[in-house]
Amino acid sequence: MLNELRIPRMGSVENARLLNWRVQEGEAYEPGQVLYEIETDKTSVEVEAEGPGVLARHLAAVGDEFKVGDRIGLWALPGTAPATLRAALSPQPMPASEPAPSPSSTLPAAVSAPGLHALRPVSRDAAGGRRVSPLARRLAAQNGVDLATVTGTGMGGKISGKDVLAASAKPRPAPVPVSPPRPGSDGEIVPHSLRRRTIAQRMVEAAAIPTLTADMEVDLTALFARRRSVEGNGASVLGMIAEAAIAALLQHRRLNAHWREDAMVQFGAVHLGIAVDTPEGLVVPVVRNAESLNARGLTDAIAALADKARAGTLRPQDMEGGTFTISNPGSMGPVVRAEALLNPPQVALLGLPGIVRAPVAIKDGDAWAMAVRPLLRLSLSFDHRALDGGPVIAFLNTLKATLERP
Repeated sequence: MLNELRIPRMGSVENARLLNWRVQEGEAYEPGQVLYEIETDKTSVEVEAEGPGVLARHLAAVGDEFKVGDRIGLWALPGTAPATLRAALSPQPMPASEPAPSPSSTLPAAVSAPGLHALRPVSRDAAGGRRVSPLARRLAAQNGVDLATVTGTGMGGKISGKDVLAASAKPRPAPVPVSPPRPGSDGEIVPHSLRRRTIAQRMVEAAAIPTLTADMEVDLTALFARRRSVEGNGASVLGMIAEAAIAALLQHRRLNAHWREDAMVQFGAVHLGIAVDTPEGLVVPVVRNAESLNARGLTDAIAALADKARAGTLRPQDMEGGTFTISNPGSMGPVVRAEALLNPPQVALLGLPGIVRAPVAIKDGDAWAMAVRPLLRLSLSFDHRALDGGPVIAFLNTLKATLERP
């Protein structure tokens, strides 16, 4: 008897594109073996088998797109009669005058047996399934090292930071020269990935929201002093700003919310989204229950998610359920203003441009003096359907007071 192989449910994911078959028709597989790889609107995912079997037939080709639950193949239990597998692999030819049948019409009857043979989606590992330390992932991203080319020297072939540094020190092959475009050519057509199409759709939806942005300048002199002290404890500037923003959200819960047409949903916990730029496009992984972490904990959590995002190993559930987002374009260059579109259904987003050193007037008793200070212009974009200016300015005032605390 043949059974159906279907795209598994993965949180809020609705659509997927088949990237690769890892098991070919007629091949047996074991529990935990990757059957195929798909691209969703959020990440790339490897789908493992939870039981043994034989992949009888592919019903989908690489590049095909599906909805969650769609059938993409047929499988059989180990020991299935050879005649059944032959029938799946060799459909009966039809006369030329008759219309071509669908792939499944010439196969033995298949049944859907979700409880008999479950599938387990796992995040794609850029190192080909091997274990990789977080430090190794970070060093690989910083040095442009492809983890698939690194030989792990740790237990079980685990890749360590030392392995990545050794690989980065090796001479790299000269790049293949690229031919200049031919005169009169119209350029290269690059099809949109599923993620790019989803980003485009969400940007169009976000642009339809009546969004305003309020700016407030903050002097980070005190924050830098705290960071250098024991209180900083290895925290990054982003981690310290995130801690202050979370504390402000707990006082101004209307900004830690989702907009629905019939109601506002205000949250007690802060599930903090962090915008991360990757070669495949922008993603927003979520630090869940961020209010339970201090600045150092937030620093580590944000760095771990950013490493996973750039390595392509985020799971769909890593990007779900955010209640408030921080976008940090200033980390990539001296951006003057960080106005951004919202991440619906969230009602607010905090943008952090580059920190600039500028002269400011400082009051000392009855006198004024000029001093050069590190300044950051906070940009809070908000949904004007959900929020008026009062709560937004109150939030920014609280955040400013916390960041400038001596």
